Amino acid sequence: MTQSKFSFILVQGRSLSQIKDSIQYFPINWKEEFPILESLGFDGIEWIFDKDSELTNPLLTKIGRNEMLNFSKKYNVKLENIVFDWFLVHPLLVDDEFDVEEKLKKFLFLLDASRQSGFKRIILPLMEKNSITDKNAQKKFIHIIQDNVLDYLEKWKIEIHLETSLPPSEEYDVLKKLNSKWIKSCFDMGNSASYGYDPEICIETISEYLGSVHIKDRKLHGSSVTLGEGNVNFDKVFESLNRINFCGPISFQIYRNRDSDDISLLKNSLTFINEIISKSVND
Repeated sequence: MTQSKFSFILVQGRSLSQIKDSIQYFPINWKEEFPILESLGFDGIEWIFDKDSELTNPLLTKIGRNEMLNFSKKYNVKLENIVFDWFLVHPLLVDDEFDVEEKLKKFLFLLDASRQSGFKRIILPLMEKNSITDKNAQKKFIHIIQDNVLDYLEKWKIEIHLETSLPPSEEYDVLKKLNSKWIKSCFDMGNSASYGYDPEICIETISEYLGSVHIKDRKLHGSSVTLGEGNVNFDKVFESLNRINFCGPISFQIYRNRDSDDISLLKNSLTFINEIISKSVND
């Protein structure tokens, strides 16, 4: 278990050797990760549903979901969050090979499957092609969620956490207009630092909606790097989280590559973050 008030969970695949060019993807050998997470002391996992696994992800079938639940119970690794990365390839608000109505049906199907698997939170990445940077996109997104999704969140008791690239004041405005206790913010400290945002301002601005946090480090306007080598001010982040009494889940989404010793990297990252947390609490 973790050494802090936070629940530490790992983004799926980060303890397994990277075999694709991208850092984040659903691993076909997903079962191998559960005993590793148990041995490292992680409380849970942040599952991934992406384009490459749209036909094979165990989330899609009852048999697959039962397997997920069985492994979760066997190794005491909770199914906490699930990331809908599929929408980074097929943006929710844009017609491509699927129209918006088809994508909404896909979203609701995945929401139901996630609920049946016991996930507590959906992480919806509103970034890259799926971003809502202009006011019209924000208005359309709010309208779609309010009219088609909110009732299901209430019925199924499952949250959606928005991970956006918006400035904190705009993100707050979107969350306030959605006006639901089931929709919160996922603060990604690495992405935020890469955009040049002040973490203290970000966290304080969205504090009433903050539901989850991603740990990673990134260079300003650059890519992910090992913790401590980028522009994230970790002391400031955790001092701010401590000040608002945040005690939600924190997902390790740390940098890796094909040559990484993933287990050593995770152990070092856990030590690094626990030392930061201990310092922020004591200060």
